[in-house]
Amino acid sequence: MTNIVEEDRPQARATKGRTVVLLLLAVTIINYITRQTLPVLAPALQKEMHFSSLQYSYVLNSFLVVYAVMYLLMGRFVDLVGTRNGLGIAVIFWSVIQMLHATATGLISLCVWRALLAIGEAAIIPAGVKAVAEWFDAKQRGIAVGAFEMGLSLGPLIAPPLVVWISLRYGWQQAFLLTGSLGLVWAVPWFWLYYTPERRAANRAQNSPDRVPQRPIPWAETFRSREAWAIAVARFFADPVWYFFLFWIPKYLSDSRGLSLSGIALFAWIPYLASLIGGIASGAASGWLVRCGVDTKKARLWVMFVSAILVSSSVLTVYLSRLLWVMIVMSIVAFGMQFWSVSVDTLPTDLFPPERTAQVVGFGGFMGALGGILFTAGTGYVVQHYSYTPVWVASGLMYPFGLALSFLLLRRSSRPAVEVAPLGLRPA
Repeated sequence: MTNIVEEDRPQARATKGRTVVLLLLAVTIINYITRQTLPVLAPALQKEMHFSSLQYSYVLNSFLVVYAVMYLLMGRFVDLVGTRNGLGIAVIFWSVIQMLHATATGLISLCVWRALLAIGEAAIIPAGVKAVAEWFDAKQRGIAVGAFEMGLSLGPLIAPPLVVWISLRYGWQQAFLLTGSLGLVWAVPWFWLYYTPERRAANRAQNSPDRVPQRPIPWAETFRSREAWAIAVARFFADPVWYFFLFWIPKYLSDSRGLSLSGIALFAWIPYLASLIGGIASGAASGWLVRCGVDTKKARLWVMFVSAILVSSSVLTVYLSRLLWVMIVMSIVAFGMQFWSVSVDTLPTDLFPPERTAQVVGFGGFMGALGGILFTAGTGYVVQHYSYTPVWVASGLMYPFGLALSFLLLRRSSRPAVEVAPLGLRPA
């Protein structure tokens, strides 16, 4: 009983919460390093395996199609088996598949491995946001989500120099093998350290199993929810631009700006440094607004409004010839995207109870990936037959349009923000 009381103390809970965020940050970095390995190597692999820009979009969409479906299912999976088991199993699976990329010999094998990779990688955001909902209250969630989603920027920031260095020194196969091994190393402390706070307290008090089965939430409840659709619409229009940055920027720098693989290593990470700052700023900004008494839903929307303005500057890229100014504009856009992402990913924790969070996040991720599939297919066709110009123009319009639709859906919503009592229990 003493141990239970000690874990209920705010200082002990805060220490455990920081450990959870650090673990989530580390695995998000690993997730995006593995995801970015192929895009960084794409110019070199395209020459070796002889595939076109349109065929490259097939490889990307083999990932995104499965990712869309699994994002929807992974939220439900994590809600059913628990955060600890759900995320741990997913990380081990994607790590093995990443290593198997080293056996790829052409377009078909790349498509197969990318499709399988998506199964595991789809768990990262639903499980991460659910962990935050379990450990933090409404005033802290924006900062906590922003902290672990720094990995969405740190991973792509680290990947270009790391992957290029491994590839030039040891070969592209070793790049997949070494980046894949990172998740297997991470899984050890995750299974050792993570637990859901109220379940651990109940287990010690009653000596019951670690995982308590939960009643599945019917999908009809999510599909009828105006708030869930607001989140889904925001991601449908915003995520495709993020996917464009993740999957196409190294190739854009090679195709349109003439950079070699070494040049990509020198410059491709810069926008993600800006997005890293954007993620930190987003959590701090929305958290500050909530502490000042602004309704949590309005606080997230204000941050999204500023983000939409910043991302719309992407249209300037088509008028710039100097690489310096292109990188500056891309960095502003990347800052805005992550400024947006943290608020959108925090909204489910504000509007839904913890037992529904991962499912709602999964629905939003499904819609985001669906938008990404359509945008990626269009990008491949337009780049091969025309240029990158229409893609940059479309990127500038997506965020404002998504914000407008989300605002209309949330404006008519009467759902109050969810408060979470200590140890993640709903208040009586």
